[in-house]
Amino acid sequence: MKIRKLGSATVLIETKDARILCDPWLIDGIYYGSWCNFPPINLDDYDLSNIDYIYISHIHPDHFDPKTMERINKSTPVLIHNYHQNFLTRNIERIGFTVIALDNALPFDVSNNTKITIYAADNCDPTICGHMFGCINKDVKGSMQLDSLCVIEDGDFTIVNTNDCPFEIAEQTLTEVKKNYSEIDFALVGYTSASLYPHCMMNYNEEEMKIGIQRARLRGLTTAQRTLEILQPKFYMPFAGTYILGGSNYKKNQHLPIPEIQDAVEHLQEYASIQSNPVLLNYNQYFDCENEDTSSSYVPILKEDRSRYIENVARHFKYNYEDDDYPSDSEIFELIVKAIPRLQRKQLEVGIFEKICLIFDLPSGSYAVFDLIELKPYQVECIDDIQNFQRFQLDPRLLKRALIGPHMANWNNIEIGAHLNFDRKPDLFRNDIHTLINALHT
Repeated sequence: MKIRKLGSATVLIETKDARILCDPWLIDGIYYGSWCNFPPINLDDYDLSNIDYIYISHIHPDHFDPKTMERINKSTPVLIHNYHQNFLTRNIERIGFTVIALDNALPFDVSNNTKITIYAADNCDPTICGHMFGCINKDVKGSMQLDSLCVIEDGDFTIVNTNDCPFEIAEQTLTEVKKNYSEIDFALVGYTSASLYPHCMMNYNEEEMKIGIQRARLRGLTTAQRTLEILQPKFYMPFAGTYILGGSNYKKNQHLPIPEIQDAVEHLQEYASIQSNPVLLNYNQYFDCENEDTSSSYVPILKEDRSRYIENVARHFKYNYEDDDYPSDSEIFELIVKAIPRLQRKQLEVGIFEKICLIFDLPSGSYAVFDLIELKPYQVECIDDIQNFQRFQLDPRLLKRALIGPHMANWNNIEIGAHLNFDRKPDLFRNDIHTLINALHT
């Protein structure tokens, strides 16, 4: 069995009788134009022919990119988890592929010798993630989680691809996987935390940025550490973190909390509880499980090369909303008013009722404000006197798209793509607020 690294989280698993492409994203410009590959990828160097199956862990565009999918034969079946909601299925079928949704933890024969088993991050127990993705009621069947992981085995070797599964939600699933597969040869583990923190915090000074970077890095590395402590694979590879931010937000790269892969390995190897052997791969290199060796020696990315590419190339990339007309204050305000009823319904599910204000910068420089008790938007010129708030500042054209609906722009993708400048008082992370804001659309 060979594991070939093609992109950030994109790998090709080659067994003796099957080729499975996992989470295809190879073309720049996802998250509305923000995320780019580094080093840059030349698809002419890649062989995407004769793929037997595509496995897509979840809907985020760094794992499911329609532009990359267009470069693959549409007769290739796509394997996903059989989620409670079918938005991933609909999006895949919309571009012409056939979807096979696999039930949780049920092995599927890819070929005579190769099997894949897909697990929901929460092991199809919606009470694990609670109200993170909506109310838990009798109508929920299966997972309400976004993420999944998979196990691929060919009779000789077993690999586990954990993707972006957050450990707090996936711990039970990882324990179940280890129980079912005591000998794991290779594990792909995430080591970063894709969020807006701290590089999108608008009022942080340099010292606060440094502290934020350390916290965010530690959070991602702790997920990798705790995942490895459970799985105890013979070999592992940190992945899903080699991206940069392009376009007009390019300066946020200097505070992007992503450690170099070799630094992540150095951190993980400090723990005596991790006996696994690390593997480092550049793009289009592979690890051979049989020979226990890589196709080429790893060459670390030079920070100077990355900075030069960002400055000379990536900063000039264009966001897909930049051709839109600028909306007026009244247009944005009216959309917020129309979006309140949907947010209120989500508020009942999430269960957040407190005197905290949500603030949105308007095109003119004034603000639209409402609190989560009264839910009555009003416009002000100054917000200095507001003491308990979460502030969302983004390009008015993108704000309009987000308020119209997720088919135009999704709040979660806006955050991950670093299109949002954010402020809050007190300076505490509120997952419930970030969950709630996803419902603010008409």
